[in-house]
Amino acid sequence: MTVSSANIQSRLKAFDFKGLFTQELMWHHFQTRNLEVKMDGVNYTLIPVAERGMAVFECVPPTDAQFPKYAVRRKIDTQVSKTAREHIIIFHDHAKTVQVWQWVKRESGKQSACREQLFYIGQSGDALIQKILSIAFSLDAEPNITETVARVGAAFDVEKVTKKFYELFKKEHDTFLKFVEGIPDGELKKWYVSVMLNRLMFIYFIQKKGFLGGDQHYLGNKLAETKKKGKDKFYRDFLCPLFFYGFA
Repeated sequence: MTVSSANIQSRLKAFDFKGLFTQELMWHHFQTRNLEVKMDGVNYTLIPVAERGMAVFECVPPTDAQFPKYAVRRKIDTQVSKTAREHIIIFHDHAKTVQVWQWVKRESGKQSACREQLFYIGQSGDALIQKILSIAFSLDAEPNITETVARVGAAFDVEKVTKKFYELFKKEHDTFLKFVEGIPDGELKKWYVSVMLNRLMFIYFIQKKGFLGGDQHYLGNKLAETKKKGKDKFYRDFLCPLFFYGFA
């Protein structure tokens, strides 16, 4: 089953969390009552959204002025964990302008670690959508709390993602370094490679946003175009003028 990013985005912008989880991600309807949590004199209602071994709750403060700050959100999580140890809480305001997706990493013998993802109504929500796509299941998949927690952890644990990114970056950096000629100074060569990779990543991100003439495959298309002109044309005729004249 293919999950539609456009449908997820539409559900997010409509604040339709039940539809998102039960219709798009194939989680199950959560047949339980609301949870009431009183924190610092404010009563917060947590509405059950969906479950798949792990629970999902929606939390809206009584008024927008009482939108819970980070410390209060952590306290609410602690209270909810007494009912459902593994869960996601989606906090949002009455005006439906902002969402805070909260997941807390719990490991035996270690201090819990809170991971939060913000979404504002005017955003595309690409970062959050990528995480949400990772926690979609097929219709016939059996509920398995271990798998659900693992998937949610892989999606929302920024520390793991960051570590993996830098591991891959270092691998590409070291490979690229072996191909560079004409720079005798070792440190200068490393700096040059880092600059090239950083600028390539920058172009990659803005192409995916459609900022380069609406072409989301700008780099790949330029590579194919310059290959027709001869060897090393992508570097000499495209990247060098772009990076060292255009960027400068």
